[in-house]
Amino acid sequence: MKEDHGVATGRVARAGPVSVLRDGGSRALEPRRSAPSRAISVRVLIRPARPDDLEEATLHERRIRGRMAATLNEMQRRLFAFPEAFLIGELRRPGCSPQIIGIATGLIWTREYPRSYTDYETVPPSASHNPRGEVLFIASIGVDPVLRGHGVGLRLLQEAVEVGRRRHLKLTRLISNSRSQPLFERAGFLPLRSLPRLYRQHRDLMPSPVLMELPLV
Repeated sequence: MKEDHGVATGRVARAGPVSVLRDGGSRALEPRRSAPSRAISVRVLIRPARPDDLEEATLHERRIRGRMAATLNEMQRRLFAFPEAFLIGELRRPGCSPQIIGIATGLIWTREYPRSYTDYETVPPSASHNPRGEVLFIASIGVDPVLRGHGVGLRLLQEAVEVGRRRHLKLTRLISNSRSQPLFERAGFLPLRSLPRLYRQHRDLMPSPVLMELPLV
C-alpha cells in the first residue's frame, strides 16, 4: 500500500496559530495575528493509520467530537476491520515531531443497513462492518480547529472516497450536520434524507443531522 496518499504543503509563520495551504500550493501564508516572524515550511501528509497511531488518534477524536467520540476499543476495531479507510492527517514541521491534526475512519456496510435510525446511536459502526457490503460509511471525520478551512478535511474525505472506489464499492454515505454539510457538498455528496430524531441529546454537536450519499460508479 502506498503510504503517502496526498500532501498539502505551504508556508506558515512561527508566531500565531498554524495554517496549512490547500492542495500543494506555493504562496506564503500569513499568521492570523500579525507579528514579525520568519516563515517555515510545513506539510500535511495524508496516510493510512498504524496501530501505534491509535492512542493519539483517539485523543484527537475526543477533542473534535467530545462526548460523541469513539472509544479506543472502537477505534481499534475500525482499524482492524478496514485499515485502508482509517486515514490520518499528519502535520510535519522541520525540527518538530509529527502531529495528528485530522482523521477519517470508514467501514463497509450493506445498502440496507441500518434499518432504523436508532442503530446509528446504539450500535458501534464497527459492529456492522460487512466486507460483502457495497457502501463505504464514513464513521467519523475531523480536523483540529486551528487547521480548519485549509483543505485538510476535504483532502481526507477525497482520499476516503478513493479507497471506496478502489474496493469497487457502489456508494459512500455519512451523517452530516448543518455545520459540516457545505464541506461534504463540495466533495459531491447529496442529501439523501434528514434525520430529525437522531442525536437529539447531542444537538449542540450535531445540529440538523442529514444522511448524505455519493455514488462511486
